[in-house]
Amino acid sequence: MAFPARTPIPGLGAAAVLPMINIAGCPISSAVLTLPSNQTTLAVPAGVAPVAIAMGVGTQNYTCNATSSTYVSAGAVADLFDISCLYNTPIFPRVQDDFYALPQSVQTRIRAIASRTALMLGKHYFVTNPVTGSGIAPKFAQQANGGATFTVLTKKGGVKSQNVANVDLLQLSSIAGTWASTVFRVDTKAGQPPATCTAGTPDITVPYTAKYCTYPLSPFGVSSSDLLYRVLPIV
Repeated sequence: MAFPARTPIPGLGAAAVLPMINIAGCPISSAVLTLPSNQTTLAVPAGVAPVAIAMGVGTQNYTCNATSSTYVSAGAVADLFDISCLYNTPIFPRVQDDFYALPQSVQTRIRAIASRTALMLGKHYFVTNPVTGSGIAPKFAQQANGGATFTVLTKKGGVKSQNVANVDLLQLSSIAGTWASTVFRVDTKAGQPPATCTAGTPDITVPYTAKYCTYPLSPFGVSSSDLLYRVLPIV
């Protein structure tokens, strides 16, 4: 795979250039999303190549349901970082696990530095569902134009992670915006709340990481480089 010019990392000095490799915007038109084989709920769109592969780093948010004494989802907040250049490398399969394992102070520093480079694809958060006018829906807004390009989605399907501590794998379908038709959340790490709660317990945030793979509205409408540098990605 050929890589574009090297990208300097602001904040680490002139020598902080990753040698011989690019850190973002690598070609992924031939990338193949691997889904669990023992299910049919999640399915990759036929005849369409992915336009972005990102790692989401943030929190899953929960509120206590007083009736059931269990936590229910109140959305999520995450930064989305381009990991296209890690595809087909030994780092790719476990990048979300390895990042999650870092001390929180190190994670915070890395996120602050990466947010000022081409690695920063955008933000993932929740908004009021624009179709029903009630409830919440996941939104992905691109960094490049301050969030003017976005996609709001709804859950099409989900399967449990093999590890009960990890949030579910999801397939999301667009209901508003122009960024993507489909977004997958896969390779999740952590994010699940405690099994029970007591009425009146304050809302909680649970750290998590995951990969997000996005597919365009049209198989001919958006190129990988166009998305990464002009329109954004992902949850």
